Amino acid sequence: MDVEQFAVVLGERMGRPRRNERRSRGERLSDALRDLVEGGELLAETRLPSERALADALGFSRGTVATAYLSLHRIGLVERRHGSGSYVRAGGRPTFARWLREGTIVVDLAKAAVPDTTLLPHTALRVEDLLDSRPPDGYGPTGDPRLRELIAAHELPAGFTADDVVVTSGAQQAIHLIADALLVPGDRVLVEPTTYPGMLAAAYRFGAEAIPVPGDRHGFDPEALRAAIRRHRPAYVFSLPVHNPTGAVVSARRAKAIARVAAEEGGLLVEDRTLASLADGPVASAIEHGADRTVCLGSLSKTTWGGLRLGWIAAPPGVRSLLVEAKQRTDLATSTLDQQLAIHLLRDPGRPARVGEWFADLTRRRDHFTAELAERLPEWEWTTPRGGLSLWARLPGVDGEDFVATALRHGVAVSPGAVFAPAPHTAGDRIRLSYAWPEPVLSQAVDLLEAAWRETPKSA
Repeated sequence: MDVEQFAVVLGERMGRPRRNERRSRGERLSDALRDLVEGGELLAETRLPSERALADALGFSRGTVATAYLSLHRIGLVERRHGSGSYVRAGGRPTFARWLREGTIVVDLAKAAVPDTTLLPHTALRVEDLLDSRPPDGYGPTGDPRLRELIAAHELPAGFTADDVVVTSGAQQAIHLIADALLVPGDRVLVEPTTYPGMLAAAYRFGAEAIPVPGDRHGFDPEALRAAIRRHRPAYVFSLPVHNPTGAVVSARRAKAIARVAAEEGGLLVEDRTLASLADGPVASAIEHGADRTVCLGSLSKTTWGGLRLGWIAAPPGVRSLLVEAKQRTDLATSTLDQQLAIHLLRDPGRPARVGEWFADLTRRRDHFTAELAERLPEWEWTTPRGGLSLWARLPGVDGEDFVATALRHGVAVSPGAVFAPAPHTAGDRIRLSYAWPEPVLSQAVDLLEAAWRETPKSA
C-alpha cells in the first residue's frame, strides 16, 4: 500500500473539522478507517501502513494513529500481529475483490499525472554524472547553480534569474515551503473559488484560512480581488494560470490587471505554474507587470514524470531568503541525484518537442474522452479545458462524494469536487477526472462511469 496515497484518501474521508467539532483527531481518523473497512474499500488481509509511516504522511503524532488502530482492533475490524503489523480482518464487503476476479480493470482518474516513464528520454548517464554535485557535499539549500540557470532560462517566465530560484522536492514541497515561510496562525490566503487541494492543505496546516475570491474563466475578478485584499490583508494571493481543476487558462489582459491590483494594494502573488507547459501557446504571468510582488513555482512532474520529485520556486530577494530558511528546516537540500537528472533533461535539445508531443497527446485523449462522455453520459456538464490534464464535470442532482463512492465500487476512481473548494458545499456536485491515460483505458473508464451513474440516486 502506498502510504502517501493512502494518507490522501484518509484526509479526504476525514474532511475538515467542523465548527465546534467534538471528536478528537484520533476519533476522526478511526471513523475514516472504519468507513473504508466496512465499505469494502480496504479488503480483508490488507496490511495497514505502520503507525510511524502513516503518522508522518498525515502530519499526525504516532500516538494519534496508534489510538485509531487500537479502536479498530477493539471492535474486531483490525488484527494486530506481533512483529508483522496491523491487518484488516474479514467482515467488510470485498467489493474490489469481486470485480478483479471478474477481470474488470480498476482505472484511476483521480490522479492527474503522467501515467508512466515514456516521456523520459533515453539517457547514457554514468554514476559519475549523477554524483557531479554543486556543492560537492550535496548540501546546497537553494539547489545546484547549473540547474537554477536552466530553470530560469527554460521553465520560468521572463523576469527571473538563477539567483531568484530555490530548487525543491516537487511542486507540493514548493507550496509547503511558501506556506511555512509566509504564514502564521490566523493569516489569510486569497484563492479562486476552486483551487489545488495541496495548497489548501498547506495553508490549513500552518493555521491559515483560505478565502475564496470570485472570478471567471480568465482568472480572478480584479475588482473583487482588490476588495478582498483591502478587507482581509492576506499573506498572499494564490493563483493558477493554468487552472487545476478546471483547465481554464488566464488571459494576458487579466494577468496584467491582477498584477496591477496587487501592486496598488500591496498584495503578494503566488503563481503555481506547474501546468503552464500544458496549454495552447504561452501562458501569461503577473511577473511581466509586477516583478517585485510575484512568486512563481513549478515542477517537472506534469511534463516528464511524477516520480522525478523536482520542483522550484522563484521569488524576489526578501521572500527568497525566508524560503531558504524554510527549506533548511525542512529537508536541508533537494536530492542531488534528482537534480543531476533534471540538469540532463533540461539540457536535452529534444525536450521542447517531447513536451509539445505530450500536450498533443493530451489534447487527443481529452477529445476522445469528452466525446465518449457526451454520448454515454449526456446529463453531465463541463467546459472543455484549454490546458492541464483534467476535466471538471458537474453532475446535476447528484452529490459528488456519493458518486465517487459508487464509482469506486465499480472500479474507477475520481476526485470529489468538494476537496478543491475552500467552501466545500460550493463544489458538492462536481468531480474531477484525469484524461492522461491512453484512449483504450479512457474508454474502459467511461464504461465503468456509466454503470456507476445508473446506480447513483438523483434528486428531483
